Amino acid sequence: MTFGRVILGDNQFLGVNHADQGKASSLYQKFSEADSIIEVIGWAYEAGVRDFMFTTHDKYYPVFEEITRLRLFPGLYFTPCLPYAHKYANAMVERGMINVVLSNLREVSKARVIPALARAAIGDFSGVMKLLVEVELLMCKGLPVRGVFMLNIMFDMLMGVNSLKLLEKFHRFVDESLGVTPGFFTMNHPHAVKVLCDEIALKEPWLCSNFNIGGFRANPTMEAVIQSFACGKSKNIAMSIFASGALDGEHSLDFVLNAKGVDSLVFGSASRVNIEKNVRSILTGKLVKPGIIP
Repeated sequence: MTFGRVILGDNQFLGVNHADQGKASSLYQKFSEADSIIEVIGWAYEAGVRDFMFTTHDKYYPVFEEITRLRLFPGLYFTPCLPYAHKYANAMVERGMINVVLSNLREVSKARVIPALARAAIGDFSGVMKLLVEVELLMCKGLPVRGVFMLNIMFDMLMGVNSLKLLEKFHRFVDESLGVTPGFFTMNHPHAVKVLCDEIALKEPWLCSNFNIGGFRANPTMEAVIQSFACGKSKNIAMSIFASGALDGEHSLDFVLNAKGVDSLVFGSASRVNIEKNVRSILTGKLVKPGIIP
């Protein structure tokens, strides 16, 4: 299963803006209610977007319940990205790691939890990982899921400590057991390609990484990322294409649209005009000027 050319992201709903913290705070307040999030998803859907990629934040439970109940957006696919680090970090401070793991596995039968915890005690965390993925996906019940992505805070850390078997097991579990497309977010696309393609030997894994004309958050360098995207070993989703609004939108989008190896583009926006303009530009491959959207 592949992704559409354009994907709606969710940074705006969570109040995330890497270039402007004031704007981030304002966005978080703006999207405190489910209806406000559903409205923006609706704008993107009407513009032609058929993929929504999101982190597994608790605020999406009422959003997805409403979408399922009213059968909104037929043909729209959902791709959860996990783990949502802040949710687990805050819980661990309050209750400790063991209690957090156990509480998150309360939806799973003891017959499955006990063996997984026993394996974890001897250093094999694959069983716990699989159960936590299943629990995180409960918020997507009744929705068509396109893929499951591991966020960079976990993926890049596992690469750093050389946990290749766990990465391989995650990929296989999502692909074979869940039957959806596995993928990874990374802050270092060239290294991710080396690990996944050359060392683990995965065939064209999906990667989501920063890709923009200014080299914003592109590691180790933008030149290396451009070459890595173009090498043909991975399927690639470009993110931070506008650098959280810090770059000129028209030139930024033109740069990404004409780059080699960009299979999909993910962006978030709280503006209906910007969503319509950017989606039209991405789907047609031609820049749409502000104010002349047909």
